Amino acid sequence: MSSEKMYPPEDNAYYPAQGHNDACFIPESVRQYHGEPLYILVAWWCMQQRNWVNRCQISEAFRIPVQRASYLMAYVRNKTRRVIVESREVLLVNNVYRYEIQVTRVMPPESRKKRSPGEKKHLTRSRIGNADTSQATLLWNNLRKGNPHPVKEGMDND
Repeated sequence: MSSEKMYPPEDNAYYPAQGHNDACFIPESVRQYHGEPLYILVAWWCMQQRNWVNRCQISEAFRIPVQRASYLMAYVRNKTRRVIVESREVLLVNNVYRYEIQVTRVMPPESRKKRSPGEKKHLTRSRIGNADTSQATLLWNNLRKGNPHPVKEGMDND
């Protein structure tokens, strides 16, 4: 028995960046998106079906195990920045639920705006804690005066 993995023909294969995932087949209808992550390829394929899709259909189309297709369906459902998707559970005759998704839109990848060399980074401030600004100002002034004692509400501590 060989420990070598069987890969589909190279021109139709998708090789994920993570080494622990096997290669898979890319259906012809989504090959133009070859540089995208696998979950986006699956989302494009699902959208092209124009119907509800289950894990068995994804498994068959991409030639991957059914369990991996389930993971990809969950990933597609949770990546709401790039994929608009609906999901449903269908009760089968044997009282088993089948999970299905319907993709209505796949967004283009976000382009990250690069700063020009002279452009400064935009600094942001955030308030930490639950003290109101008057308490914070009073505490700051006491620390500047060298008074390390805590500030009590309603007292000036001068």
